[in-house]
Formats: sequence, C-alpha cells, structure tokens
Amino acid sequence: MTRKHILYAILFLTTAAVLGIAGYWAYWNFFVRWQPVTITQKQKEIQELLDASGYAASGKEGPEVWVITYRNCATCKVWEDQELPKLEAISADIRIVPFAPADIEGKVKTTPSERSTIAEIWLNRSYPLYRQWRAATEESWMPTFRPADGDLARSAVVEASRNFIAKLEPLLGDNGVPIRYPLVIWRDGTEHIRVCACSDERMYHYVRNDLHAPSKLEGEAAASASAVTIEVPSLPAAETVASDSAASNYGPDSL
Repeated sequence: MTRKHILYAILFLTTAAVLGIAGYWAYWNFFVRWQPVTITQKQKEIQELLDASGYAASGKEGPEVWVITYRNCATCKVWEDQELPKLEAISADIRIVPFAPADIEGKVKTTPSERSTIAEIWLNRSYPLYRQWRAATEESWMPTFRPADGDLARSAVVEASRNFIAKLEPLLGDNGVPIRYPLVIWRDGTEHIRVCACSDERMYHYVRNDLHAPSKLEGEAAASASAVTIEVPSLPAAETVASDSAASNYGPDSL
C-alpha cells in the first residue's frame, strides 16, 4: 500500500467518524432528547407519592394523567393552554398537582393569594378551581376563601406541596428524568410509568401519541376548550363559618 493509499484511508476513516458523530448528535438532538422517560426504578414510591398528594382531578373515566406544575411557570401555562383541552377531549382523568416553590435565601417566591389557592386546591381537590385560577391573572385573582398565611393547618398544606416536590424530584432524577416543568406523568399501554418534562413543544406529541389524544381540536370541542369561566371562589357567610367551619372549608365537597 502506497503512502497515497494510506492518506486516502485515513481521510475516509476520519470522514466516516465525523459523519457518524454528527449523525448520532442529530438523532439525539432532534429525537432522543425530547422523548419521555420510562420509569424503571422506584415505581411504587413514585405512585404512592402521587396518590398521597392533594391533586385536583377532572374526574373522568379515561387514563390517569398527572400534571405537576406551579403558578409562575411560563412553560407550564403554554402546555396547559395547548394540551389540556386535547386530553380533556379523550376524557382523561387529569390530576393537577400545583405546588408552592420554596423560598430561596430568604426570598419569598410565592404570593399570599398563591399560597392560599394552593392550600384550597389541595384540601378540596377542585379541578374547576384550578382551571379558573390558571386562566386569571395574578392581579385579578383575589379569592375570599380562608387565607393560608396565619392559619397553621393551611400553611402546613402549602409546606406539604413543597415536601411533595422535594421527595418526587430525586425519585425521578434516579430514573434520568430532567427536572423541568410541567412534569406530565402517565402509564402507557403496557402500564409502565412514563414521564415528560414537557418544557418544550417538541415533546408534546409523544404524550398525545401514547394516550391517543388528537393533535388539534375542531368545532365544538375547540370552542368549549377556549371558554374558561373565571369565578373567584368566596368564603361562606360569617354565620355559616362560625357554626360549621370544618365542613365549610376543609371537606372535599366544600366547593
């Protein structure tokens, strides 16, 4: 083999290696990185934690879809605006778990109304309340139900939402799930737990495909999806609160 042939061989091998690396990177960048993660470890702990949370369920008879979210999450709002109606269209049992982000270095990351609403949702499991809260701006949302601040029981519920996240994130991290929000969790056709850290629109179709949800809504379904009535819940009358405060404010049928 001549020197010229050796140089050609080196050039060929180098080119093949570069193309192989570029091809793998493209496959990972455009496909693999956006795919949901199948949970292979600590499935029982994850499911028990979800079941124990103060989720607000749509109450439908379709597949369970858990959505972990927080109020000021911009990517969560985008996903919910675009994808929740499509899951509602297949009668998915949507289970929203809102949480209060922890304070950082003494800086409070939530507002009083946010903490109060999270406590109310966790205690009363109201899916309509969550949807109304999500549709309203922070400035316009002024609920008159019992505040969380100054109420030991309700403040404990807010803290429970933070503890839920503190336990869930490591369990998901052990399975290679990137912690980005919203976290969408469901079971596929073989009953394996699947998780989408749905912070990018390129991830959305994987969830729809697994759950057989439509890629877009048309006609009456689209119209009903866009119509979210905003009604700020009110605390019951003073005499009702005084006579039956526990049932009025903490029971699952209070709203």
